[in-house]
Amino acid sequence: MLLSLARYCPSWPVRLRFPCIGSEFRIWLEQFPTLTLIEDPLLLSGSYDVKPTVLLDGLNSGASQCLWLDTDVLVNGSLQFLEQTTPETVIVTQDPWEYSDGATHRSETWGLTQGRSLPGPLNSAVVRVTEQHVGLIKAWQSILTTRRYMAEQAKPVGERNRHMLGDQDAISALLASAEFAQLPVRRLRHSAEILQHHGAGAYAIKQRWENFKHGLPPLVHAMGSTKPWKMPINPNFRIQARDYYERVYLELSPYVHLARQYRALLGEPAEWLNIRTAAGIVSTLITFNRPVLKGAIQAEIHRRFVTG
Repeated sequence: MLLSLARYCPSWPVRLRFPCIGSEFRIWLEQFPTLTLIEDPLLLSGSYDVKPTVLLDGLNSGASQCLWLDTDVLVNGSLQFLEQTTPETVIVTQDPWEYSDGATHRSETWGLTQGRSLPGPLNSAVVRVTEQHVGLIKAWQSILTTRRYMAEQAKPVGERNRHMLGDQDAISALLASAEFAQLPVRRLRHSAEILQHHGAGAYAIKQRWENFKHGLPPLVHAMGSTKPWKMPINPNFRIQARDYYERVYLELSPYVHLARQYRALLGEPAEWLNIRTAAGIVSTLITFNRPVLKGAIQAEIHRRFVTG
């Protein structure tokens, strides 16, 4: 993420919070002149739940607007269009599996009064806020400390309330609630503005065709619980069919395709960037290594027979 951000937004100031950082990584970060490393731990910690606290800290530093990027997001073009969005507008991203009133339904689950019809769940991989959103961010920060939410987070993911899986369910509920219904919301469109590669079927044939004509979007997100750098190394198709299937989907993803251009700059082995499976090799060859075509057959099969 840092390497791609430096390529396409070289003048943007970056605040990276990394408590207990190792010495080798600290040295590696010296190549980014606009980066400020913050090693102080946050009072509120816990994976993705830190987002509102980090955004508030950024605004308190004097910035008029702040952009959160998940570390599994790659920048693939200019992000100037985000800066040009009106300051009263909250920017989040469209979930590839969103449904009608998905965010609105979450308001009721969180005990909030519904204020508008808003599809969702919204995705918080990319969040742009300004000084006009301090009230929203504080509410987001507060709601992530409620006993009910924390109790859900203590459960395995498969056992949690589906409207309380994580932080993005909370901001979805808030933005659809009566208290914040007046705030304009811009959802970055899946595949057109941000490619949300979440499961083999999330990137459909129609979306691939549009990207084939117009190019990949300026943001690419490796969604899902299994990240490309943690994919099964060398699964056997006959013994580990599910792992093999996941390996094919991940190694053919546009995210991994774009990440390969930074291999020499990572300063560490990156075996996850290699295509190992026979299916991945064949698909790469017959599509002439075009990222929007690789994996298209698997995506169509998944949409027809797995997701219905």
